[in-house]
Amino acid sequence: MKVRELISWGTVLLESAGVENSRYEADLLLAAVLNLGRAELYLDFERILAEPEIKDYEKKIARREQREPLQYILQRQEFMGLEFYVDQRVLIPRADSEILVEKLLDLLDTGEGNFNPKVLDLCTGSGALAISVAYYRPGTRVVGSDLSIQALEVAALNASRLGVKVEWRKGDFLIPACQECWDWIITNPPYVSSRSYKECQTEIYFEPRLALWGGEDGLDFYRRLALEVPPLLKTDGKLLMEIGWDQGREVCDLFKNQGFKTTVFSDLAGRDRVVFAE
Repeated sequence: MKVRELISWGTVLLESAGVENSRYEADLLLAAVLNLGRAELYLDFERILAEPEIKDYEKKIARREQREPLQYILQRQEFMGLEFYVDQRVLIPRADSEILVEKLLDLLDTGEGNFNPKVLDLCTGSGALAISVAYYRPGTRVVGSDLSIQALEVAALNASRLGVKVEWRKGDFLIPACQECWDWIITNPPYVSSRSYKECQTEIYFEPRLALWGGEDGLDFYRRLALEVPPLLKTDGKLLMEIGWDQGREVCDLFKNQGFKTTVFSDLAGRDRVVFAE
């Protein structure tokens, strides 16, 4: 079969499976098989594929038909202009989380950039937040922690691939941060409520539930953090936390009750996305 024939075949199957942008994804999956960019694929439309290449493409299409996320099949996801390796051991980095990193970089540059701060990334997963900070602010000491050793393996791989230094620590919640005081603690924690989790798209259920579900109302992590984090922050220590679009008021109240001042930052769609607490 030729490139154009396989793309048409894959597009029909993905469309029938309810995959949005089915032609685009069919293109990307075949480009991955042939180790080409999408544009290069179109320059070689009449190429006849070898049997092993066809089989590989069929397997990838079958996985996407089952609604496995495209990022897991391709084993990559772009974040902050960097390419991260991802698989089912970690949550797929999302563009919404870039708001948190961009805000931290801005704050470091406006009053916090005259020293080398200590930054802790809780629930680091693929390491996207921690690695992005270390990449764009090389003088920063960055530590990433996670309960999952499998996630930390992926994070360490990403740090190595991108040539940045991050210290990785395994442990539950704030245990890896104990005995130290931090300038910054950042986190994209599990914040999906039970109701929202049941209503998620099929693709979500391929991702680690541990990294998504935040209790009945999605606020379990923030409740613990507000109570337990103060002794781990320096006098002028600060937090940046990703939140669900409808959780701004509740998360701010939890931290205000513990003596924090809070500010909510919006994403590009104007929805609450990050809480800054100091």
